[in-house]
Amino acid sequence: MILPDVGATGADPASWLGRPRGAAELARAIRRRAVAACNNVLLAAAPAPLLMGFASAIGSEPITLSLAGLALTSLALQVRHLRSAARTLTQHRDNLARLAALAVARLAAETDAVTLCAGWEQEATVLFADIRDFTGPCETRSPGEVAAFRAEFRRRAAGAIEAAGGLVDKFVGDEVMAVFGVPRAAPDDTDRAVAAARCLAATMLAWSRERAEAGLPPLRIGVGLHRGPVFVGAIGAERVEFTVVGDTVNVARRLEQMTRTTACDCIASEAVVRSATSGAARVVAVQPVRGARVARRLFAIALVP
Repeated sequence: MILPDVGATGADPASWLGRPRGAAELARAIRRRAVAACNNVLLAAAPAPLLMGFASAIGSEPITLSLAGLALTSLALQVRHLRSAARTLTQHRDNLARLAALAVARLAAETDAVTLCAGWEQEATVLFADIRDFTGPCETRSPGEVAAFRAEFRRRAAGAIEAAGGLVDKFVGDEVMAVFGVPRAAPDDTDRAVAAARCLAATMLAWSRERAEAGLPPLRIGVGLHRGPVFVGAIGAERVEFTVVGDTVNVARRLEQMTRTTACDCIASEAVVRSATSGAARVVAVQPVRGARVARRLFAIALVP
Protein backbone atom coordinates (compact mmCIF):
# COMPACT_ATOMS: atom_id res chain seq x y z
CA MET A 1 0.00 0.00 0.00
CA ILE A 2 1.50 3.34 -1.09
CA LEU A 3 0.52 6.26 1.13
CA PRO A 4 0.57 9.85 -0.06
CA ASP A 5 3.27 12.21 1.13
CA VAL A 6 1.59 14.59 3.53
CA GLY A 7 4.66 15.77 5.42
CA ALA A 8 4.21 19.29 4.15
CA THR A 9 0.67 19.58 5.44
CA GLY A 10 1.20 18.14 8.95
CA ALA A 11 -1.00 15.82 10.94
CA ASP A 12 -4.26 17.71 10.49
CA PRO A 13 -6.40 15.73 8.01
CA ALA A 14 -8.30 18.85 7.05
CA SER A 15 -5.09 20.53 5.84
CA TRP A 16 -4.46 18.05 3.05
CA LEU A 17 -8.13 17.56 2.21
CA GLY A 18 -8.77 21.08 1.11
CA ARG A 19 -10.07 22.29 4.49
CA PRO A 20 -13.60 20.85 4.27
CA ARG A 21 -16.07 22.45 6.64
CA GLY A 22 -18.09 20.42 9.20
CA ALA A 23 -17.56 16.99 10.71
CA ALA A 24 -19.80 15.18 8.20
CA GLU A 25 -18.04 16.79 5.24
CA LEU A 26 -14.66 15.99 6.75
CA ALA A 27 -15.65 12.33 7.20
CA ARG A 28 -16.78 12.09 3.57
CA ALA A 29 -13.58 13.69 2.35
CA ILE A 30 -11.47 11.32 4.45
CA ARG A 31 -13.40 8.35 3.08
CA ARG A 32 -12.78 9.43 -0.53
CA ARG A 33 -9.09 10.07 0.15
CA ALA A 34 -8.65 6.76 1.97
CA VAL A 35 -10.28 4.78 -0.84
CA ALA A 36 -8.19 6.57 -3.45
CA ALA A 37 -4.98 6.10 -1.50
CA CYS A 38 -5.43 2.42 -0.73
CA ASN A 39 -7.48 1.35 -3.71
CA ASN A 40 -9.67 -0.58 -1.25
CA VAL A 41 -13.43 -0.25 -1.61
CA LEU A 42 -13.96 -1.82 1.84
CA LEU A 43 -12.84 1.45 3.40
CA ALA A 44 -15.90 3.09 1.89
CA ALA A 45 -18.03 1.27 4.46
CA ALA A 46 -15.73 1.91 7.43
CA PRO A 47 -17.09 3.99 10.33
CA ALA A 48 -16.07 7.63 10.41
CA PRO A 49 -14.05 7.39 13.68
CA LEU A 50 -11.91 4.64 12.19
CA LEU A 51 -11.35 6.68 9.07
CA MET A 52 -10.30 9.63 11.21
CA GLY A 53 -7.71 7.41 12.86
CA PHE A 54 -6.61 6.11 9.50
CA ALA A 55 -6.26 9.62 8.12
CA SER A 56 -4.18 10.76 11.04
CA ALA A 57 -2.03 7.62 10.82
CA ILE A 58 -0.75 8.66 7.39
CA GLY A 59 0.34 12.06 8.70
CA SER A 60 3.49 13.02 10.56
CA GLU A 61 1.85 12.82 14.02
CA PRO A 62 -0.48 9.82 13.81
CA ILE A 63 -0.64 8.44 17.34
CA THR A 64 -3.16 10.72 19.09
CA LEU A 65 -5.85 10.84 16.42
CA SER A 66 -5.49 7.19 15.46
CA LEU A 67 -5.94 6.07 19.04
CA ALA A 68 -8.90 8.41 19.41
CA GLY A 69 -10.48 7.00 16.27
CA LEU A 70 -9.97 3.43 17.39
CA ALA A 71 -11.31 4.24 20.85
CA LEU A 72 -14.45 5.79 19.39
CA THR A 73 -14.90 2.81 17.11
CA SER A 74 -14.54 0.44 20.04
CA LEU A 75 -17.06 2.48 22.04
CA ALA A 76 -19.52 2.41 19.16
CA LEU A 77 -19.21 -1.36 18.90
CA GLN A 78 -19.73 -1.74 22.66
CA VAL A 79 -22.86 0.42 22.56
CA ARG A 80 -24.16 -1.65 19.67
CA HIS A 81 -23.49 -4.84 21.62
CA LEU A 82 -25.27 -3.50 24.73
CA ARG A 83 -28.29 -2.48 22.69
CA SER A 84 -28.43 -5.92 21.11
CA ALA A 85 -28.18 -7.59 24.52
CA ALA A 86 -30.95 -5.36 25.89
CA ARG A 87 -33.21 -6.24 22.95
CA THR A 88 -32.52 -9.93 23.49
CA LEU A 89 -33.29 -9.68 27.22
CA THR A 90 -36.53 -7.82 26.51
CA GLN A 91 -37.55 -10.43 23.96
CA HIS A 92 -36.84 -13.28 26.39
CA ARG A 93 -38.85 -11.56 29.13
CA ASP A 94 -41.74 -10.93 26.73
CA ASN A 95 -41.71 -14.58 25.68
CA LEU A 96 -41.71 -15.67 29.32
CA ALA A 97 -44.56 -13.27 30.06
CA ARG A 98 -46.69 -15.17 27.54
CA LEU A 99 -46.36 -18.27 29.70
CA ALA A 100 -46.47 -16.62 33.12
CA ALA A 101 -47.75 -13.46 34.76
CA LEU A 102 -45.67 -10.35 34.14
CA ALA A 103 -44.70 -10.13 37.82
CA VAL A 104 -43.47 -13.74 37.74
CA ALA A 105 -41.60 -13.17 34.46
CA ARG A 106 -39.89 -10.12 35.93
CA LEU A 107 -39.05 -12.00 39.13
CA ALA A 108 -37.62 -14.93 37.18
CA ALA A 109 -35.50 -12.56 35.07
CA GLU A 110 -34.14 -10.72 38.10
CA THR A 111 -33.65 -13.65 40.53
CA ASP A 112 -31.20 -16.52 40.30
CA ALA A 113 -32.55 -20.06 40.01
CA VAL A 114 -31.16 -21.15 43.38
CA THR A 115 -33.13 -18.47 45.23
CA LEU A 116 -36.32 -19.22 43.31
CA CYS A 117 -36.10 -22.95 44.05
CA ALA A 118 -35.20 -22.37 47.71
CA GLY A 119 -38.32 -20.24 48.06
CA TRP A 120 -39.48 -18.30 51.10
CA GLU A 121 -42.39 -18.04 53.52
CA GLN A 122 -44.61 -15.01 53.92
CA GLU A 123 -48.16 -13.86 54.65
CA ALA A 124 -50.52 -13.66 51.69
CA THR A 125 -54.22 -13.67 50.83
CA VAL A 126 -55.42 -16.49 48.60
CA LEU A 127 -58.50 -16.42 46.38
CA PHE A 128 -60.25 -19.37 44.74
CA ALA A 129 -63.14 -18.89 42.32
CA ASP A 130 -65.14 -21.48 40.44
CA ILE A 131 -68.08 -21.42 38.02
CA ARG A 132 -71.11 -23.11 39.53
CA ASP A 133 -73.04 -25.92 37.82
CA PHE A 134 -70.95 -25.99 34.67
CA THR A 135 -70.08 -29.69 34.57
CA GLY A 136 -73.57 -30.67 33.38
CA PRO A 137 -73.72 -28.36 30.35
CA CYS A 138 -70.23 -29.47 29.34
CA GLU A 139 -71.52 -32.98 28.73
CA THR A 140 -73.67 -31.73 25.83
CA ARG A 141 -71.00 -29.56 24.24
CA SER A 142 -68.17 -30.42 21.87
CA PRO A 143 -64.59 -30.32 23.17
CA GLY A 144 -63.96 -27.27 21.00
CA GLU A 145 -66.88 -25.40 22.54
CA VAL A 146 -65.72 -26.28 26.05
CA ALA A 147 -62.20 -25.10 25.23
CA ALA A 148 -63.52 -21.82 23.79
CA PHE A 149 -65.67 -21.22 26.87
CA ARG A 150 -62.79 -21.86 29.26
CA ALA A 151 -60.48 -19.61 27.25
CA GLU A 152 -63.02 -16.79 27.48
CA PHE A 153 -63.52 -17.37 31.20
CA ARG A 154 -59.79 -17.32 31.81
CA ARG A 155 -59.35 -14.11 29.86
CA ARG A 156 -62.10 -12.36 31.82
CA ALA A 157 -61.05 -13.80 35.20
CA ALA A 158 -57.39 -12.91 34.70
CA GLY A 159 -58.35 -9.38 33.70
CA ALA A 160 -60.43 -8.89 36.86
CA ILE A 161 -57.75 -10.32 39.15
CA GLU A 162 -54.83 -8.47 37.62
CA ALA A 163 -56.79 -5.21 37.59
CA ALA A 164 -56.94 -5.53 41.39
CA GLY A 165 -53.20 -6.20 41.61
CA GLY A 166 -53.46 -9.96 42.09
CA LEU A 167 -51.32 -12.74 40.68
CA VAL A 168 -53.04 -15.60 38.87
CA ASP A 169 -51.36 -18.72 40.22
CA LYS A 170 -53.14 -21.28 38.09
CA PHE A 171 -56.30 -22.33 36.27
CA VAL A 172 -57.76 -25.79 36.72
CA GLY A 173 -60.69 -26.30 34.40
CA ASP A 174 -63.17 -23.54 35.19
CA GLU A 175 -61.52 -22.79 38.55
CA VAL A 176 -58.95 -20.04 39.15
CA MET A 177 -56.50 -19.57 42.01
CA ALA A 178 -55.03 -16.14 42.68
CA VAL A 179 -52.77 -14.75 45.37
CA PHE A 180 -52.33 -11.23 46.70
CA GLY A 181 -49.06 -10.13 48.26
CA VAL A 182 -46.77 -12.27 46.09
CA PRO A 183 -44.01 -11.79 45.17
CA ARG A 184 -44.03 -8.64 47.33
CA ALA A 185 -46.39 -8.06 50.22
CA ALA A 186 -48.32 -4.82 50.73
CA PRO A 187 -50.58 -3.53 53.53
CA ASP A 188 -53.68 -3.62 51.30
CA ASP A 189 -53.29 -7.19 50.01
CA THR A 190 -56.56 -8.38 51.56
CA ASP A 191 -58.51 -5.32 50.42
CA ARG A 192 -57.33 -5.97 46.88
CA ALA A 193 -58.37 -9.62 47.15
CA VAL A 194 -61.89 -8.60 48.20
CA ALA A 195 -61.95 -6.04 45.38
CA ALA A 196 -60.90 -8.77 42.93
CA ALA A 197 -63.72 -11.04 44.14
CA ARG A 198 -66.25 -8.27 43.54
CA CYS A 199 -64.73 -7.45 40.16
CA LEU A 200 -64.98 -11.12 39.23
CA ALA A 201 -68.65 -11.18 40.19
CA ALA A 202 -69.34 -8.03 38.16
CA THR A 203 -67.46 -9.48 35.19
CA MET A 204 -69.48 -12.71 35.32
CA LEU A 205 -72.71 -10.71 35.59
CA ALA A 206 -71.83 -8.70 32.48
CA TRP A 207 -70.90 -11.91 30.66
CA SER A 208 -74.19 -13.50 31.70
CA ARG A 209 -76.06 -10.61 30.11
CA GLU A 210 -74.16 -11.13 26.87
CA ARG A 211 -74.93 -14.83 27.01
CA ALA A 212 -78.62 -14.14 27.65
CA GLU A 213 -78.82 -12.19 24.39
CA ALA A 214 -77.50 -15.31 22.64
CA GLY A 215 -80.01 -17.54 24.43
CA LEU A 216 -77.40 -19.09 26.74
CA PRO A 217 -77.82 -19.71 30.49
CA PRO A 218 -76.34 -17.26 33.02
CA LEU A 219 -73.18 -17.89 35.01
CA ARG A 220 -72.63 -17.88 38.76
CA ILE A 221 -69.35 -18.10 40.62
CA GLY A 222 -68.35 -19.05 44.12
CA VAL A 223 -65.36 -17.44 45.83
CA GLY A 224 -63.27 -18.50 48.83
CA LEU A 225 -60.85 -16.15 50.59
CA HIS A 226 -58.29 -16.96 53.27
CA ARG A 227 -55.18 -15.26 54.61
CA GLY A 228 -52.18 -16.82 56.31
CA PRO A 229 -48.61 -18.06 55.87
CA VAL A 230 -47.67 -19.56 52.51
CA PHE A 231 -44.56 -20.97 50.89
CA VAL A 232 -43.58 -19.15 47.68
CA GLY A 233 -41.12 -20.52 45.16
CA ALA A 234 -40.36 -22.55 42.06
CA ILE A 235 -41.38 -26.14 42.76
CA GLY A 236 -40.43 -29.10 40.59
CA ALA A 237 -37.48 -31.01 39.20
CA GLU A 238 -36.42 -30.37 35.61
CA ARG A 239 -39.57 -28.38 34.89
CA VAL A 240 -40.48 -26.04 37.70
CA GLU A 241 -43.63 -24.11 38.48
CA PHE A 242 -43.68 -20.83 40.36
CA THR A 243 -46.53 -21.28 42.81
CA VAL A 244 -47.83 -20.80 46.34
CA VAL A 245 -48.51 -23.77 48.62
CA GLY A 246 -49.49 -24.41 52.21
CA ASP A 247 -52.49 -24.93 54.46
CA THR A 248 -53.66 -21.40 53.66
CA VAL A 249 -54.16 -22.45 50.05
CA ASN A 250 -56.07 -25.60 51.07
CA VAL A 251 -58.40 -23.65 53.37
CA ALA A 252 -59.15 -21.05 50.69
CA ARG A 253 -60.16 -23.80 48.28
CA ARG A 254 -62.34 -25.52 50.89
CA LEU A 255 -64.11 -22.22 51.54
CA GLU A 256 -64.81 -21.80 47.84
CA GLN A 257 -66.26 -25.32 47.74
CA MET A 258 -68.52 -24.51 50.70
CA THR A 259 -70.29 -21.82 48.66
CA ARG A 260 -71.90 -24.67 46.70
CA THR A 261 -73.98 -25.63 49.73
CA THR A 262 -74.60 -22.20 51.26
CA ALA A 263 -76.70 -19.25 50.22
CA CYS A 264 -73.74 -16.95 49.56
CA ASP A 265 -71.31 -16.47 46.71
CA CYS A 266 -68.24 -15.61 48.80
CA ILE A 267 -67.03 -17.18 52.04
CA ALA A 268 -64.07 -15.64 53.83
CA SER A 269 -62.12 -16.66 56.89
CA GLU A 270 -61.87 -14.56 60.02
CA ALA A 271 -58.27 -13.73 59.10
CA VAL A 272 -59.53 -12.06 55.92
CA VAL A 273 -62.27 -10.13 57.71
CA ARG A 274 -59.84 -8.87 60.33
CA SER A 275 -57.29 -7.83 57.73
CA ALA A 276 -59.71 -6.11 55.36
CA THR A 277 -60.52 -2.46 55.99
CA SER A 278 -63.69 -2.29 53.93
CA GLY A 279 -66.69 -4.45 53.18
CA ALA A 280 -69.42 -5.72 55.47
CA ALA A 281 -69.31 -9.38 56.47
CA ARG A 282 -71.65 -11.59 58.42
CA VAL A 283 -71.04 -14.88 60.17
CA VAL A 284 -72.53 -17.81 58.25
CA ALA A 285 -71.00 -20.76 60.12
CA VAL A 286 -68.74 -21.82 62.94
CA GLN A 287 -67.30 -25.13 61.87
CA PRO A 288 -64.13 -26.78 60.59
CA VAL A 289 -63.47 -26.84 56.88
CA ARG A 290 -63.38 -30.22 55.19
CA GLY A 291 -60.33 -32.23 56.22
CA ALA A 292 -59.60 -30.16 59.34
CA ARG A 293 -60.56 -30.46 63.02
CA VAL A 294 -60.34 -26.89 64.23
CA ALA A 295 -63.62 -24.97 64.04
CA ARG A 296 -63.46 -21.60 62.30
CA ARG A 297 -65.75 -18.62 62.17
CA LEU A 298 -66.70 -18.24 58.53
CA PHE A 299 -68.07 -15.06 57.01
CA ALA A 300 -70.14 -14.20 53.97
CA ILE A 301 -69.08 -11.17 51.93
CA ALA A 302 -71.56 -9.63 49.51
CA LEU A 303 -70.07 -9.43 46.03
CA VAL A 304 -72.88 -7.71 44.13
CA PRO A 305 -74.53 -4.61 45.65
